[in-house]
Amino acid sequence: APASSWHLERIRAPEAWTVTQGSPEIVVAVVDSGIDFSLPELAPTRWVNVREVPGNGQDDDGNGYIDDVFGWDFRTAAPIPRTYGPELHWHGTFVAGILAASGSSVLGVAPRIRIMDVRFLDAKGLFYTRDWDRLAAAVHYAVDNGARVINLSLYAKSRPPAVVEQALARAVARGVVVVGIAGNDGGPEVSYPAKFPGVVAVGATDPEDRLASFSNWGPEVEVAAPGSWVTSLLPGGRTAVQGGTSFAAPQVAGTLGQVLSTYPHLSSSQALQVLKGTCRDLGPGGLDESFGAGLVQAGAAVRSPIPPR
Repeated sequence: APASSWHLERIRAPEAWTVTQGSPEIVVAVVDSGIDFSLPELAPTRWVNVREVPGNGQDDDGNGYIDDVFGWDFRTAAPIPRTYGPELHWHGTFVAGILAASGSSVLGVAPRIRIMDVRFLDAKGLFYTRDWDRLAAAVHYAVDNGARVINLSLYAKSRPPAVVEQALARAVARGVVVVGIAGNDGGPEVSYPAKFPGVVAVGATDPEDRLASFSNWGPEVEVAAPGSWVTSLLPGGRTAVQGGTSFAAPQVAGTLGQVLSTYPHLSSSQALQVLKGTCRDLGPGGLDESFGAGLVQAGAAVRSPIPPR
């Protein structure tokens, strides 16, 4: 792995790669600001809706979205384009790189899974309280179009309305694992939507295995992953180093993708059981409000015996 990827070593991703680099059958939806799939490091991971005929102005697969060959842009209410223009915010590409890049400069946790681009954040990487219906629709889209995992590297200052809570509950009931983030206020309260039951709230660690200074904490935190000094890709292909709970979540989503690639018949709750059961304990012994079950360990997770149903 490249020298800059301390986070991959820390979650033992290279150990997992001796078992699997992920299966193209396992789709992770990245509900974010859009993804630059023109990058060679990300191009092979792009989910394509093969049941849709591109550009014919018809809803060929009957899923309610016309020409959604590459996913749907809930910001502009249009199909995801083959390539975005220069207005693309960097956040989604950075998250996707952590999840599944394959290249000499950046490697993702699960380089052979598929990433579904479900755009929700705007060109500034933001969303607003008037966007809750869009977020719910984005979650429904991911579930209805085959995602096994949804990565939600976004958080809100207030509790979302029932429409969002119901969309997330439906995802979980359908066997989709929803990964959220504790938030970046450095305080004792996990942010929504990760605070909702059923969403996996991820805290961020630093290179000393401490809670990152910006990471929120609280009883809802289920697992932790490196979130400081994480290297990934920007639109256009440059690498950068960033920090945030946003960048811990895709390591968890990627590890879940690896587990489901190894054991595709696991339910979402079984996959979570494997994930939590193989974490390296941090902080006080056992579950705690900073790290949950502890630091995710991809190598141990893909070798774990399957939990009983």
